[in-house]
Amino acid sequence: MSPATSSRTRAPRRRRADAVLVMLLLAACAGNHEQPRPSPTAGAGGAAAAGGSAGTAGDQGGAAAAPDASTGRAGAGGAGRGALPAPDVDLILEAGCATTPMESQLLPSNLLFVIDRSESMACNPPPTTPSEACELEPVRANPDLPSKWEIMRDALMKAIEDLPHETLVGLSYFSNDDSCGVHAVPSVGLAPLNGPQRSTIRASLSNVEPSGAPPLVGAVVVAYRHLHEQALAREIRGNKFVVLLTDGEQSEICSDPARCEGTSACTDLLTQVEAPKAAAAGVSIKTFVIGAPGSELARTVLSRLALAGGTARPECDPDLGDCHFDMTTQASFDTALSAALRAIAGRAVLSCELSMPRPDSGEVDPTRVNVIYSPADGSEPKVVPQDQRLGCDEGANGWQYADAQTKIRLCGPACEIVRGDRGARLDVVLGCPVRGPE
Repeated sequence: MSPATSSRTRAPRRRRADAVLVMLLLAACAGNHEQPRPSPTAGAGGAAAAGGSAGTAGDQGGAAAAPDASTGRAGAGGAGRGALPAPDVDLILEAGCATTPMESQLLPSNLLFVIDRSESMACNPPPTTPSEACELEPVRANPDLPSKWEIMRDALMKAIEDLPHETLVGLSYFSNDDSCGVHAVPSVGLAPLNGPQRSTIRASLSNVEPSGAPPLVGAVVVAYRHLHEQALAREIRGNKFVVLLTDGEQSEICSDPARCEGTSACTDLLTQVEAPKAAAAGVSIKTFVIGAPGSELARTVLSRLALAGGTARPECDPDLGDCHFDMTTQASFDTALSAALRAIAGRAVLSCELSMPRPDSGEVDPTRVNVIYSPADGSEPKVVPQDQRLGCDEGANGWQYADAQTKIRLCGPACEIVRGDRGARLDVVLGCPVRGPE
């Protein structure tokens, strides 16, 4: 979205996820139930053919394991290739199920941070400068104390330093021209967090000075567009997230009459059209929202955006403003922001997700899917149960479907165990009745 004006006049604001080799053993139930089961000998041969180890990735909590450069690939040909090891046969396969091997990886994460650098970010946070006073005079009243921008910058640098190297991270600022500007391409493009990318991010954040009005809606919409275009061009793959950090909502002077006129119409466009469209299956861009001090009057809008963006906590009420990460009620902006960024990393970056296999033979029967975890130490494989008794972030221990059954997500302790077992193997088996909790 392009800003409607380039005026510089200030107006009141209304305001682990490591890549993993996962052998997907597709079990297609044969119509003839007299068909023999794979033999333990064949299963052992298949396991040997698979060779090297798989890394692990995770959901919430714990540290991500380092990538395993020696990850093996399944051997070509050979009797029993793709058959499950004998313990897996005993655990899950029924007579009449056949197996066909495929390979996949746990999905990486792409985080595009959309960051408010408008003039009010120069203020000290409350209680030094109350939000109302900052709106009237957006200056740093006490130079001996950090500004909202400095607190956000330092917390973001620390959070990014703690992310796994395989995570792709980019930065986009609004405004980018000391007025109402937004760029279609991020200031720091999405790239894996290797040494050069981390240095680029640090340098970019260190060189920013708050100025201008906030074209929040335009900034978020072009972020969606950029992530979607990158995914279509296969420049990125896996989970896609916009992380919005702001101390208010769209400025009136930054509205675009060609699409919406005025703050209310533009925020409605974002929360009712653009964010749900981005979060829908097939695009799957989710939106995390952090409201810094100064966003008190924008709580409802920001919570509606988090809800539409697919990241709101269960049973929240956007009219109460409790669906996003609200920093305005916290005693310490610094502490609360660091906690929010850690929570986002736990939900977005360390997610145990993989794509559902799609066999050429037809659609997957969601009632005939199982996940088997084979520990790296060679101990007996274990069936990971499907656990739908609670939400994945609310205590479930097993796996659940995600994104309209296009993904499988490990939840809770099951995710932590798999992520922490470097060299483990996951098998997704189609065609046999799903196993739930004992």
